[in-house]
Amino acid sequence: MTDAIIRKATVRLVDGRLRPMLKVQPTGIESGFSKRRTLRAEWVSTEHARLVLSGVASKN
Repeated sequence: MTDAIIRKATVRLVDGRLRPMLKVQPTGIESGFSKRRTLRAEWVSTEHARLVLSGVASKN
């Protein structure tokens, strides 16, 4: 898993269904055993992404 910045959001037609897609730019912060070889931007499906907002704290 890696942290990334969302650069663009769109939908694509895949197998007759609209799929939400994100263009993400990895930040270089990893949480795995092997490091990424490159930090190039890539398109990923939203089912492979998790949104984490920085600087947001719950107010109890």
